[in-house]
Amino acid sequence: MGYKMVFSDMDGTLLWKGVHLSVENFTAIQQTVDKGVDFVICTGRGVFGVEPYLKQLGMIGKKGYVICQNGAAVYDLRDMSLVIKKSFSPTLVKPVVDFARSLGSVAMFYYDDRNFLCEKLSEEVAKYCQVMKTTPRVVADPTEYEGELTKCLFSGPREKLEQIKKFAKDLLGEEVNLFYSSPTYLELVIHGVDKGSALEETAQKAGVALEETIAIGDSDNDLPMILKAGLGVAMKNGEEHVKAAAGYVTEKTAEEHGVAEVLEKFIR
Repeated sequence: MGYKMVFSDMDGTLLWKGVHLSVENFTAIQQTVDKGVDFVICTGRGVFGVEPYLKQLGMIGKKGYVICQNGAAVYDLRDMSLVIKKSFSPTLVKPVVDFARSLGSVAMFYYDDRNFLCEKLSEEVAKYCQVMKTTPRVVADPTEYEGELTKCLFSGPREKLEQIKKFAKDLLGEEVNLFYSSPTYLELVIHGVDKGSALEETAQKAGVALEETIAIGDSDNDLPMILKAGLGVAMKNGEEHVKAAAGYVTEKTAEEHGVAEVLEKFIR
């Protein structure tokens, strides 16, 4: 099979120590692109947390796409314009946020395109913003935001996140999608938004068939694209249910440059 498009998660997949793009992965991506294969970063991050890596890879200004916020926001690399946006009113999630706030020890973060909002500044927020290269806007409640949101992120102990997930599902049903991007991050997006749907839409825009795509990831939020792609790849360090669903599991972890392994093995 001649693959034409590779979709890769960032955290736990592409990045070394959660921050750095390794020389091995960088070189493999460059070689992949030189062969005429599109390399698409597909992440839960906001675009502000991806752009430094796009610049490092020399992708900005060239033909291609980057998928952010688990598919709620897709950008055209030629001018970094927003070409797909799937959003919801802050009032939709207010009851869920109120419930999460009542539990205590849960932080809420809100996203819209390049805007990142939090309810209070903390050491966690400061570290996050340092990594993501962004400045937060502080709001007391999501309804203070004048626009629509593309993602709501809950951060806290897993047992409390499970309570929030159940509450949201019971209240909102099929109006929203909820999934974990890490053991302590629960993400809420509008119904129909996930990395698999974004992969399909982006591949269609590029004129590439699904069977000609590869998706690489490690976490629960990567599962939809792993199932959707022609070849779904899970990292060795991935969650067990993700590895069980994949067509290929890497022999190397993210720290060992597993993305390079995939590109060298499957891109001819």
